Amino acid sequence: MPDVHPPSVSLKINRSSVMLYANHYVRLPEGVGATSQSYLGSFPVNATEVPERFEALLRQATQGRPERYLALMERITREVLVPARERHDAKEAERQRVAIGQALGWATNALRVLPELANYAAFIRTPELQSSLAALLAAASGLAGDVEQTADAATAGSPESELQQLLAAVERSCERIAALMPESRGVFRRGHEFEWETVKQVQRLWFKTTDAIAALSQRTQFRRGSNWSKRRDVILGEKADEMPLPADTQLW
Repeated sequence: MPDVHPPSVSLKINRSSVMLYANHYVRLPEGVGATSQSYLGSFPVNATEVPERFEALLRQATQGRPERYLALMERITREVLVPARERHDAKEAERQRVAIGQALGWATNALRVLPELANYAAFIRTPELQSSLAALLAAASGLAGDVEQTADAATAGSPESELQQLLAAVERSCERIAALMPESRGVFRRGHEFEWETVKQVQRLWFKTTDAIAALSQRTQFRRGSNWSKRRDVILGEKADEMPLPADTQLW
């Protein structure tokens, strides 16, 4: 009779799978040894947890040898589960980074376009849109604390960055003023009597805008060239007459 030893259990881990084998060793009467393997089960290396069926097979194959069970589970955790979890977390983090960037980019572009809509000034004062606007501002204020002074933000306090922010604010104000004034908008009707404070602010604007343009024109790059007024469409570009819809973006 051949001398049959109890089978041992081993793992084979390749680029795609974790495989469990039972190893059989037989010593024949002639004194010659023979070995064979039988496949028990497997699971993919991208799994972040050991499947219940595989764990049951491993537990059964190592019955009576708890130290072997623990050793194999430790190897699976170290060589398969931990790297798979790290890859999964990195992939999910990158997906969320892209989604957050897309959402912030769309929101920024959409808010810039809003005041350019033909009927914005008339509709934004309706109760429904006032409620939506208040909710938007509340949500935005909740994100304000997330703005940090990072290395990339170090230039945010530079003089040129400040100038860019001031110019952007002036441009938005000019667009908003231009949108408010036409009688067709129905905001200020024909014959509207403006308050004296409003009149004074407009009069100050005559001189303040002239002073600002004169100061900017001291720099060669900012000077208006000949026939500059004919380049309006080129410089300003076409104004959007409707707000683009966002692409489908899932944040979670």
